[in-house]
Amino acid sequence: HHYTTAPPSVIQVICGQPPAPLTRTVASATASRGGTARQATSMSNHDKDFAAKARALQHKIATVWQERVSPFLNKLSTMKQQSYGMLVGVTTLLLWYGFSHDFLYFISLLAEILRCFGFFLLVLRVVKKTHSVQGLSLKSQQLFCGVFATRLMFKIFYEDDYLYAFIELIACCLSGYLVYLLRVQHKSTYQRDADTMREIYIIAPCLIVAFFLHPSVTKSWVMNVLWAFSTYLECFALLPQLFVFHSASRTVDNMTSLWIVSLFLSRALECTFWVIALFFRDYQRTWSKVVWYVIVTELLHTALLLDFVRNFYKCYKQGMGLLLPSAFGFAGKG
Repeated sequence: HHYTTAPPSVIQVICGQPPAPLTRTVASATASRGGTARQATSMSNHDKDFAAKARALQHKIATVWQERVSPFLNKLSTMKQQSYGMLVGVTTLLLWYGFSHDFLYFISLLAEILRCFGFFLLVLRVVKKTHSVQGLSLKSQQLFCGVFATRLMFKIFYEDDYLYAFIELIACCLSGYLVYLLRVQHKSTYQRDADTMREIYIIAPCLIVAFFLHPSVTKSWVMNVLWAFSTYLECFALLPQLFVFHSASRTVDNMTSLWIVSLFLSRALECTFWVIALFFRDYQRTWSKVVWYVIVTELLHTALLLDFVRNFYKCYKQGMGLLLPSAFGFAGKG
C-alpha cells in the first residue's frame, strides 16, 4: 500500500484517531535538519570568532613583550649596584606599607622575595646579557633546586600561607630553569672542569644530620626531617659555586655578584627574624621547637656569605671588578 499519511500507531487505531499526515512528518524532519545545520553554522562562526580573538590577544601580548617587557628586562640585565640598592629600598618600603602591622612577617617575607629576586637576576644575566653560563656551577643550582623543592613541600603540607608557597615555587622554577640552561641550552659554555666539587659530599651529611637533629615543628617526622634538611642544605649549597669562582677565573661579573648579595641579605633578614622572635618577643613556644643547632646553621650560612659581601663592597668602593676570595681563603685578595 502507498500511504499519503504516516502508518497509524496502535493507540491511534484503538482510539479512532486519524493518522498524522506524512507530509507534516517530513516537514518536521526537514525543519529539524535545518535547525541542526543552523546551529552547526552558528557554532562554527563562534569558533572562528574565538580563534580570531585568540590570535588578536596573542598578537597584543607579543607586541607588549617586544615593546615594553623585553626592553625592561634588557635594562635590568645591566643593573648597577646603585639601581639594585634603589630597587631593594623601594621593595622594602612597599612591603612595610602592607605588612608593618606584623614586623616578623614583614622580615620573613622580604627575605623570601630578595632570595627569589637574586635568582631572577641570575637568569637575566644568562638569557639577556651574556648568553653564557660561564662561571656558574651546575652543582650549586641543583642543590638549590633541592632546597626549594623540599621547602615548598613543607609549606604546602604544613603552612597555610600560600604567598610564601608561591614565592618558593617561583624560586624553584627559576633555579630549575638555570639547571636547564646549564645542562642543555648553553651546555657548550658550561665549565665542567672547574665545577669539580661532588654534590654527595654535601647532600649526604646534611641528610644524616637532619635524621638525628631536627626540630619538632610539625607532628610529622618526615616533614620535620625535610625542614631541617632544607635548612642544612641551603647553608652549604653555595660551596660548589665558590669552587668554580676560584678554579675558573676568580673574577665575578656584576649580575652574579648581585645574586649572591641577594642571598646574603635574605639570610641576614632570616637571622634577624630568629633573634627577634626568640630573644625579644619571648616566643617560648617557638624556642621549644627551634633548637640551638638551627640557629647555629643560620649564623654559619650568614658568615659564609659575609666574606663575599665584604669583598664585593671593597671592590665597589675602589671602582674595580670583583676578585672573590671564598669564605675559606681559596683565592687571593681583591
